[in-house]
Amino acid sequence: MVCMSAKTTIFPAKKIITMFPEQPVASAVAVKDGRILAVGPLDDISGWVKNSPFGPYEVDATFENKILMPGLVDAHTHVELQALIYSGHFVAQIPWPRPEGGFFPVYPTKDDVLNRLKELDRQLPPGQVLYAVAYDENKTGAFLHIDELDDVSTDRPILVSNLVFHRFWTNSFLLKKAGIKTNNVPDGVQTDPDGKPTGTLIEAKGLLCVLPAVPEVADISAEKIESILPLFTAGGNTTVTEAAFGALGFDRALATFRGLLSKPDVNVRVMGFPWARDGIAQAGSVDNFIDAVKKADSEASDKFRIGPVKLYTDGSIISRTSPIGWPGYWDGSAEGHMQGDPEQITDQIIRFHDAGLSTITHANSRPGCQVVLDAVRQAQSRHYRPDMRHRMDHAYNITEYQLRLARELGMTVQFFTTQIYYYGDDHLKLQGPDRAHQITPTGTAKRLGVPWGFHNDPPGTPQLPWVAAWATVHRMTAESGTILGPNQRVPVEDVLRAMTIEAAYQLHLDREIGSIAFGKKADFCVLEADPLEIDPMELKDIPVWGTIFGGEPNPAQS
Repeated sequence: MVCMSAKTTIFPAKKIITMFPEQPVASAVAVKDGRILAVGPLDDISGWVKNSPFGPYEVDATFENKILMPGLVDAHTHVELQALIYSGHFVAQIPWPRPEGGFFPVYPTKDDVLNRLKELDRQLPPGQVLYAVAYDENKTGAFLHIDELDDVSTDRPILVSNLVFHRFWTNSFLLKKAGIKTNNVPDGVQTDPDGKPTGTLIEAKGLLCVLPAVPEVADISAEKIESILPLFTAGGNTTVTEAAFGALGFDRALATFRGLLSKPDVNVRVMGFPWARDGIAQAGSVDNFIDAVKKADSEASDKFRIGPVKLYTDGSIISRTSPIGWPGYWDGSAEGHMQGDPEQITDQIIRFHDAGLSTITHANSRPGCQVVLDAVRQAQSRHYRPDMRHRMDHAYNITEYQLRLARELGMTVQFFTTQIYYYGDDHLKLQGPDRAHQITPTGTAKRLGVPWGFHNDPPGTPQLPWVAAWATVHRMTAESGTILGPNQRVPVEDVLRAMTIEAAYQLHLDREIGSIAFGKKADFCVLEADPLEIDPMELKDIPVWGTIFGGEPNPAQS
């Protein structure tokens, strides 16, 4: 039985960019029960609704001078990890947005950062952990060292993360509190030639060596997560993801997100990608983990669901923790290492595929991408399943050959295009000109017909989707203004699709969101200017009013 009690609301707009090929542009949209009832000219829609059983209706003229487009879909972000970052003190070299509006201060040099840490040491209560985030060793030109952090404090734990959360630094107090000694240094804790810890922690395995000593850092409550949600509205996002769901506990994350997203005033949808490495360890076996994922997915709600399983091959090129293959790093840095065992990753992708679970795998380097491609090829050869949409994420150094293979395997790719803007000049130094000019090859993916999208991946870069869009269009580096790979640039129209319907496709949600069309959820991004009409150089600064979520206006905080 169809419920006909709730009224219909018609939103006229200056322009509606629908991402629906049968009607790419409209001037009004009718919404009922949180879904799209009709799209078209205002007079036509009013007549249709008036003569239908779906009235009464009202016309809400709030957006008559604004631009509507589908709510942005961020297919690779970190809701929980952003809450973890935002609970720390920013010592960044690039501007990070505040959830309430505006930006945090920047600290251009290492000395600026160390002075800020000393200031925080004076301000914090005695013994409280000094947790700082977003330090970029590439921008300052220097790593931190245990002696420098000991100079800040020897009577409180200090933990500093780098910008992409792949490298961390500690003082002696924290190492001692974590039980790490010179004669017994665990994997992931860097040492000097004499075997003494340098204070550097490499990747998650290093971080996990000290987190038990400062559990308050990883205590991510629903309140902390809710506090950062305005970041999504500010960019126009209505559907976002947690790309390492359950890394701090699968059952705990389920309870936290279910509770938070059941609140009627939370105006975002979240999909969690179950983190295979920790999830399998917590469940006791791959089979138990698969059962847990399927059970959680069967209990999805309107605003929260479980998505593809997340795996991990290599590390971070910009942090020099990933292998990049011949001839190595251009600046002479030591070759990084795979962060996951290739045989184990292959076995897990095959088993998830056999169970009907799609996968998303972190792969930056050519070796990392090849591990994923070979695994998916084996999985499909053993048990062909159409429309699985297995995905590679980041794919900085993926080659044209590898993209062709991805296309043949029915895979999709999520590119970390914001790296071009923030780190493009660093990639030139780390990888040399040829590789740097081919990172994140969106133009090649488009030409070959590989479904693709792009992301900010905070804490890798700030949650600023229009900066990512601008970077994808222009491929201009922040410092030198170099155009990295001019032939890899794509038009604004393709970028808008990648932020909406193509991202929804990658999440298997294209039947529900991603375009403004009959029957889909009434989730819209509201803009003050037309992204197809403004100067493309202004795209990163396009003013965002906020969103319409489930048919309800949701203004951004100023």
